[in-house]
Amino acid sequence: MATTVKISARLPSKIVEEIDRLVQSGVFSNRSDFIKEAVRHYLREMRREELTEEERWVLNMVQPVLAEDWNSKEDEFWDDY
Repeated sequence: MATTVKISARLPSKIVEEIDRLVQSGVFSNRSDFIKEAVRHYLREMRREELTEEERWVLNMVQPVLAEDWNSKEDEFWDDY
């Protein structure tokens, strides 16, 4: 089981309002889920800059499959754990 670490961050109110709109519309379960996904996205983009052209090509081919699996309905069972 993955462990998590609680951190605190201050964000401008306008950004929080946007996050809350996404949560209210059901795109994300809560603010934490949004922030985790935003950080993952940012880290992937940073990593992408370090890849060779061939590695980028492979990542672009595999990423949609991984994203589909990541968002699968079968995994929703575990969302509350």
